[in-house]
Amino acid sequence: MIRLLQTYVLFTCCCLLAACHDDNPWQRGMVDGYAPIYSTDASLKQISFQPPRKTVNGGKLFTAGTNVLQEEIDSGLHVISYQDPAHPVKTGFLRIPGFEVAAIDGDYLYVNNYDDLIAIPLKALSADMTIGRVAGIWRQLNYPAGPDVDYFECVDPSKGVVIGWRKAKINNPQCRRQSRGGHPGGMEHNNAGLVVLRKKLYLVSAESLDMYSLSSPELPKLAKSYGLQGSRVDSMILLNDELGLVYRSSIYRHDTASLESLSFYDNLSFCLKLTATGNTAYAISSRKNVCKFSSSLFKFKLRKDTTGVIELNRLEVGMANAFLIVGKYMYIAGEGMTIVDIAGAAPAIAGQLFIGNYSDIVNNGNFLLLHDDKQISCYSIAASPVSPTLISQLPY
Repeated sequence: MIRLLQTYVLFTCCCLLAACHDDNPWQRGMVDGYAPIYSTDASLKQISFQPPRKTVNGGKLFTAGTNVLQEEIDSGLHVISYQDPAHPVKTGFLRIPGFEVAAIDGDYLYVNNYDDLIAIPLKALSADMTIGRVAGIWRQLNYPAGPDVDYFECVDPSKGVVIGWRKAKINNPQCRRQSRGGHPGGMEHNNAGLVVLRKKLYLVSAESLDMYSLSSPELPKLAKSYGLQGSRVDSMILLNDELGLVYRSSIYRHDTASLESLSFYDNLSFCLKLTATGNTAYAISSRKNVCKFSSSLFKFKLRKDTTGVIELNRLEVGMANAFLIVGKYMYIAGEGMTIVDIAGAAPAIAGQLFIGNYSDIVNNGNFLLLHDDKQISCYSIAASPVSPTLISQLPY
């Protein structure tokens, strides 16, 4: 009996040890990893309004009144006046080192300057403009992004601002990413973005979903935080009056007042860009995410009493990079522009333009603005929503 008990105890201990085995043990000694690149240059935290400059790495478009702001990747925003849509003019350049994300609320632009949140008054752009700053929100460069990152050298804030990462040999690394690339939770982005709704600004910091009050727009004030655990958030979107936190293949719903997690949708692929109107959602497969299928427009029914969404129908629309909805039509930017009538039970193609290779699209009233790698094109939909008229093209 005693021998049998000993055998049982030994077997149990072996099982427990096996269960605790780390399939990916922490490596020691010299390993391949990433080391931070530091800078102590004081100008990295200086925001300035400069004369217009040539667009080199043009990115996303934002609208603010009669102005359009275009991202210059990592360095700031071009300011372009469309007061006369037929003759757009660059009026200046907002230099914002470390720039990644932006949102506009009224007359204020909210952006990141490395790990700080910046508030810029758009009606007072000048060389001596006054800006608001909330320091140290994101720490978004305190770890390297990308699917191939495993070990990295821990950040030492006393050495300056982290402006990038380089591959290096690391001796006995103390920092390691939370999950391996390619699996859910693998970090693809360092910053999930900004969302503005009803004088509140929402962002994801290191381990929480944060809400800032914009009652004093020049100086956002932290109003509430909700702790997040587990995987890092890829992006954040509005789902009607709720926040959607995107974790690759799932979207978690959060209340915009309490920030509490309500439920989630578990069958929306990370390959999709999505917008919701009522209990209907439209999604389109994203060319930039290297999905394994050609772009389709999906129409879903959203139900709050379940974690699944119901696919109603789909429409092949070719390769696409961005889309927006104006009235009963959807405008898709890609290899040209595709116009889809979404008023009926099933979406249907209503028109197509076969010019340009567009990366982004925004609208300002009856005008659509799209950009490719050469210029920004402005179309009017006033005369015919299904046959947009080219008004102007602003070369870079």
